[in-house]
Amino acid sequence: MKFKIIYLFIVTILCVPMVAQNISGHIMTNDESGNMIGLPGANIVWLNTTNGTVSAEDGSFTLAKTNAAQIYFVVSFVGYQNDTLDARSNTKFHIMLQPSTDLNTVEVEGSASGKVANTTNPINTETLNKKELLKAACCNLSESFETNNTVDAEFSDAITGAKTIKLLGLDGVYSQIMVENMPNVRGLASSYGLTYIPGPWLESIQITKGPGSVVNGYEGITGAINAELKKPFDIDEERALINLYASNSGRYEANVIYKHLFNEKWSTALFAHTSQLQTKLDHNTDGFLDAPLNSTYAVMNKWNYFSGKKHEAQFGVKYVSSDLTGGQLNYDKQMEPGVNNGYGVNVNINRFEAFMKNGFVFTRPNTSIGTIINFASHQQNSLFGLNEYSGNEIYASANFIFETYLKNTNNTIKTGLSYLYNNFDETFQGIDYLREESVPGVFAEYQYKPSDKLSVLVGARADYHNLYGTFLTPRVHFKYNAFKATTFRASIGKGYRTANVFAENTALLTSNRALQISSNLLPEEGWNYGITIIQPFELNHNEGTLTFDVYRTDFVNQIVVDIDASADSIYIYNLKGDSYSNVIQAELNYTVFKNFDLRTAYKFTDAKETYHGELLEVPLTFKHRGLVNLSYNWKRAGVLFDATAQLYGSSRLPDLSENHAAHDIGTSSPAYALYLGQITKQFDKIEVYIGSENIGNYTQHHPIIGATDPFGADFDASVIYAPLMERKFYGGIRIIFN
Repeated sequence: MKFKIIYLFIVTILCVPMVAQNISGHIMTNDESGNMIGLPGANIVWLNTTNGTVSAEDGSFTLAKTNAAQIYFVVSFVGYQNDTLDARSNTKFHIMLQPSTDLNTVEVEGSASGKVANTTNPINTETLNKKELLKAACCNLSESFETNNTVDAEFSDAITGAKTIKLLGLDGVYSQIMVENMPNVRGLASSYGLTYIPGPWLESIQITKGPGSVVNGYEGITGAINAELKKPFDIDEERALINLYASNSGRYEANVIYKHLFNEKWSTALFAHTSQLQTKLDHNTDGFLDAPLNSTYAVMNKWNYFSGKKHEAQFGVKYVSSDLTGGQLNYDKQMEPGVNNGYGVNVNINRFEAFMKNGFVFTRPNTSIGTIINFASHQQNSLFGLNEYSGNEIYASANFIFETYLKNTNNTIKTGLSYLYNNFDETFQGIDYLREESVPGVFAEYQYKPSDKLSVLVGARADYHNLYGTFLTPRVHFKYNAFKATTFRASIGKGYRTANVFAENTALLTSNRALQISSNLLPEEGWNYGITIIQPFELNHNEGTLTFDVYRTDFVNQIVVDIDASADSIYIYNLKGDSYSNVIQAELNYTVFKNFDLRTAYKFTDAKETYHGELLEVPLTFKHRGLVNLSYNWKRAGVLFDATAQLYGSSRLPDLSENHAAHDIGTSSPAYALYLGQITKQFDKIEVYIGSENIGNYTQHHPIIGATDPFGADFDASVIYAPLMERKFYGGIRIIFN
């Protein structure tokens, strides 16, 4: 009885978009005259099952969804190409089957690819699936993009181990980084939050270029990255996993995942992770650690409930404890900080997260209601040389979503209410910085989709910020499948965010320059525009895909971090002038021959910002980036080979002409290339992998400016453009139980 009361309480107050409902739609094809007609007799079955149905005379079908594991379904018909679709976000489908001699217009790279570009959704999203994530021993989310040219992951300085990403030429703070569609790496977690999402926990990663849906909030000016974790109920291939990793640099990691299916309704999963690095390395003998000593623990418990008909719930908790120690080799964190103890960095973080989702489906097609509630408590105590920084953050958000259709299912609408609460309590050099944000909002999003060829998504939201007034966020996405298989997309949208100067600029805290922070910092506000063309092709009977992106981001206001103006100070102020980023990217994916895949990509970035009245290139932003990735699956031997070359062009270095220790650093960084590779041997339930990173052993020459006088005015560890670590060898084992 007590359990039922708790359950009813949860059901009453919480909700998540639903997954429990039938799916329906039409299977279509073209006749000899090119007219679209219904295809009777097509098979529609859930992936890897025999549960399915057959399309009616007019091509219509209805497929019952009886459990939460039914995510993908397959449409097949003799003489036509099979089509596999995702039923997590849609319940109504209009599917065009192509004769087997034609190209597949939905999955542009075929089911065997590790990277799939969605050509049915108007929002430009690509998915990195399990195959892609296993190409490298990605120990956490920040290390999951090594075979991808869309997202750049970099260390932010030479001491703290903090990492950042760049999307569309701009820092990751302008992207909305989510876990299971809930904002996660933001606020005080901006610098280290990526490392708290272990790679072995991931099921897939979705990368959205350009503005996303207004349903997810007003943040995310350049795009979004969503990490999907492994599901408690998905036990067919993996009931439990042990993943052990070690490298010659002294880094050790262990991950354990256990899933348990109580019955058809209840399932749970326990995730545990630790990362340890206790070996002091100093390959360039500058007296500083190449990487901070690290001791991190993370544990998570997820639950999933599926009623079998109209209700699904998810909830979970996560805890992270991390302790980093960097700086000079002789620094002892047990001693009082000071000149006699050497220069040291110590970052201690404790973070707790909780979430709950709940959703209901109505009998009316495409109609549901749900909510997502998310909570985080973040505590950080840190020391950077003689600078002490501490920060406490309480974050809570709620999203209430209602979805239905207007007139017919070609016209769907999502609308709802949201609320965000954020409390920051930061102290830097003895000065308190307090901020409390309370942001209620309302949103609506309309989608017109008369066929799989055409889709238009128009959304808008209004949020009232207690400190900065009203945020109005319009976003429009357009998708059209021209010709036979060409996908054309265009988007325009606006976004806002409030900056967290210390947490998002940890690298600056390692500099001995004084921080000059303007007293009236305003929210950052920017527009993003983009065009994408995806063209599948066939060459020598093998499939390939060519993708071409053009994006521009224009800032109305931006918090400028000016490291050029003075050798003594770093100025932080509101933008006065122009600030923009133009990005052009081309990518080719091609199966050269059976089981041998090639990916090559090039990206041009033109990012400029106004610093003290002068429009300059954003420092430490690579204008040219390239990537070549080769993968071969020797199936008969059960061995996977993967090799990647990352090419980095030069970038503008900040003006350090007045820094006496950096007079010969130059005005731009050199171009260079990095190489990495991995070999994986697959046994029945065990996978063993070995690999190497930075095979060419390229490192930045003297990355710490003024290393011989770390408490002097010239000391600066924030000018980083290349690896700090030498060539690394690693190995590991995955033991899978099912």
